[in-house]
Amino acid sequence: MYSTQVCSPSPKVIGRTVLRVLHDIHDADHRDVPPSTVLRPHHKWPPIVTRIPESKDVSEDAGIRAPSLTAPAVDAVQFDESVCGSFPCRFLLPLRIAEQEPKAHLHLQQLAILASNLNRTLVLPNVGNNRIGACSKWPLDSYYDTDLLSSALPAISTLPFTVFNNWSETRPILPTSRVVSFSVSKNGKQNSLPDPLTDDDFSINFNLADHKVASCLHTKFPRLHQSSSIISIAFYRSHPSRPSISQRLIQIFSGVAGSAEYLSDEIAALRSSDVIAVEWDLSHPIFSGPNIDLQYSHALVELAERLASFTGPYVAVHWGLERVPVENLAWCAASLVSTLRSVLDDDDSGPQVVWLATDYHTLSEGSEQPSGGKIKSARSGTFRAITPEHEEAMNILQDAFQTGGDLEGYQMTDLSSQIKRFRMFEGNVQFEEDVLEDSGVSGILDKLVSMQSQVFVSGSKACSKTSSSSKQIVDFRESVMTDKEIALDIRNVVELFGEW
Repeated sequence: MYSTQVCSPSPKVIGRTVLRVLHDIHDADHRDVPPSTVLRPHHKWPPIVTRIPESKDVSEDAGIRAPSLTAPAVDAVQFDESVCGSFPCRFLLPLRIAEQEPKAHLHLQQLAILASNLNRTLVLPNVGNNRIGACSKWPLDSYYDTDLLSSALPAISTLPFTVFNNWSETRPILPTSRVVSFSVSKNGKQNSLPDPLTDDDFSINFNLADHKVASCLHTKFPRLHQSSSIISIAFYRSHPSRPSISQRLIQIFSGVAGSAEYLSDEIAALRSSDVIAVEWDLSHPIFSGPNIDLQYSHALVELAERLASFTGPYVAVHWGLERVPVENLAWCAASLVSTLRSVLDDDDSGPQVVWLATDYHTLSEGSEQPSGGKIKSARSGTFRAITPEHEEAMNILQDAFQTGGDLEGYQMTDLSSQIKRFRMFEGNVQFEEDVLEDSGVSGILDKLVSMQSQVFVSGSKACSKTSSSSKQIVDFRESVMTDKEIALDIRNVVELFGEW
């Protein structure tokens, strides 16, 4: 491969040129990695150096050719330059963002600001199940317009996930990496783990990796899974947004003057690592910077417009059942029926269809009317405690559309049902079935369709989970109502049900 086998048991002899290359690679770029990982693991490394010959020629009796030893270094330089324009590449990889869509992209901006301050390239992560992270299933443009993201952050270098993944798998020299976790201290005080590096606002500990993080690295990035520990940064407050905090963090990560107390082996290894993989479990921003209005992908916007037009006049209902007290649910369902009765028109020119967007389940498996359909599981990744009270509330709503019900003659539908009808009458929707079943994709489509409805109905705080999605819908409808140049038939901003 890169060296020939030495038949003689005598020590190997190498030249100064080789030593300089090895010193640059091993000491400057890989000081935190055992030497055996720098080259392929089946080579014995490093060789024992017994003397430094002055001659540039290596003795034939030594049984080794110096140029072959430098091949990995030369290849790595050329490889990195082809990917990021310089050697070595330095990346920041968003491993996992805890917040769900639509707030998740705000935290992606935070990581973009961090990457810029550390002079690292931001790897554009994947998405899936309402979340953003390198271990998710779909590319980022399945949710968002990545071209707009790149243009909104001109000073920040970004790299597509597929390119980074190929780099991590095929780089001639093993990439070095460290995992960093950002979170809020559970007890709001300094962590009790032994010997943390402390600050007035946060502590830094070196902990065993969470099994989910470790599993992700091991399966998706085996060459980056080099350590069983992570660097954990725990903030003492839930709103760590003071400028002094962000400046202090940048100093620690960059190794500038004033952060000498953080010059531990772990932090030093972090600074020199090729990849910093970040687990971000914060609800509020740390770094100040431009607020990027990240737009949803053109494909999702176009599909939502086609579905809205295909459905005809409709009332959109956004009902988040998660976290609603179960004792309120039956009353909330009855209030929703009453509110729908008041907003639906009795003449043929008004909406005749109710589009239900909920975190609970889709209405039916094969029928527009939900009463005989197969109930599916909750569509939110955090909505797990489905109770008989939830079933009862949905039955109250469904029964209102049956013969003799308060909403008899009107039709209730949902995203899944309308996509099936759309395919039947209009053809393919140009999305893979499993993509459309992703909770993030369906939630975005529900939101975009609700924005365009003639009438919008949402729950009060007593009857519906406080939702960023509902706020986005209301804000959009308010802007349309005041901008007469937008050609949408919108007749209200929002009608609330469940108000005491």
